[in-house]
Amino acid sequence: MKRAEIVLQGGYSGYEALNGFIASFAEGEGYSDLFLERLQLAMKEAFVNAVKHGNREQNGLSVTCTLAVMAGTLVASVRDCGKGFNPDELPNPVDPRNLLRLSGRGLYIIRSIAESTALEHDDEGSVVTLRFRTDSMHTSL
Repeated sequence: MKRAEIVLQGGYSGYEALNGFIASFAEGEGYSDLFLERLQLAMKEAFVNAVKHGNREQNGLSVTCTLAVMAGTLVASVRDCGKGFNPDELPNPVDPRNLLRLSGRGLYIIRSIAESTALEHDDEGSVVTLRFRTDSMHTSL
């Protein structure tokens, strides 16, 4: 099992470091450019949600991102310091009444990219976990 983790401070400014972390990990695993783009988009949405909703844009709080490969699956997680939320209470972003809303699409985007998602909460915060099958995500030789 290969595992890497990055702890980001400072709100949204940590995204550039996250993007580089993901690219480095993906390159080491030999993932295709297309998979890298999808992974970065899903992780960006999870990171922005963690900063905005979980940490309520408090720069002193951290966001921890982890990537781990096991048995042909990439498990990516984003942990914030927030109290969590019920995803069933989110408005449907593709409902015509919600199309012009400025927020509410992050989890929808994540779920459209990842094979599966899970949301959990404990005393330390909330974590969203994304799973991707990687057997077809490698660069062809």
